[in-house]
Amino acid sequence: MSFKIFKRKPLHLYSELKPMERITKLFLEFTFPSLEKNGFKYLKSQQEFKKRNDFFQFVIHWYGRKYNEGNLSVEFDIVLHVISPKYRKWETKFYNLEKNWERAIDGTRVDYIENWNKEFYYSGWYDLVKDDNDKVMRSINKNFETFGKEFFQHYETIDSAINKLKENPIIHFESIIDFYIIQDKWEKANEFFEENKEWFEEQEKLEGNNPNSQFCLNRKEPFELRKEKIKNWLQHRI
Repeated sequence: MSFKIFKRKPLHLYSELKPMERITKLFLEFTFPSLEKNGFKYLKSQQEFKKRNDFFQFVIHWYGRKYNEGNLSVEFDIVLHVISPKYRKWETKFYNLEKNWERAIDGTRVDYIENWNKEFYYSGWYDLVKDDNDKVMRSINKNFETFGKEFFQHYETIDSAINKLKENPIIHFESIIDFYIIQDKWEKANEFFEENKEWFEEQEKLEGNNPNSQFCLNRKEPFELRKEKIKNWLQHRI
């Protein structure tokens, strides 16, 4: 006699909804209550939770996979990022830019958040068809309350942000210098500039004459603008 072993079907919640509506409803039910207590607001039009402090804004955004369909495929991922409209407005005015560059200060998919518990997370996606939906969302909420919170805590102040951004000084070169200047710490800005300018000078030699290079398109002008501001400060200091 043979016995068939039947695997229990995962608990599916709100499976009658369209995939993105279902994902959002689960976020609101399982994660928003604790986030709201910590100052986050839900922005329906942008499909995200957002919190502000004096200088930064913390954003939790989720999005579904392109091929989601009914209850056959309901996968999603989460991005945490830090923005600062206040900083970008200052930057646009200070450097006389034609437009606001609008880049995030920092941000990443949860796949790259330090210590993020990846239970129920497969190759960059959560899957509401594969796993018990309540377990998936409770795991996410626990991550928000621990490792997500730790990620945002690095940006409680401008100085704490500088310390975090210095882990990747070339990537965040412009923001670090600007955060010193905003605080009128020109000596620190100049010191950091001198310590980290070599990479930019090398790229200038390698790609500076190619207007279509990534360096010319994305890094050359920001570097030159900050170089000029520091040069002017040094001249007037004497």
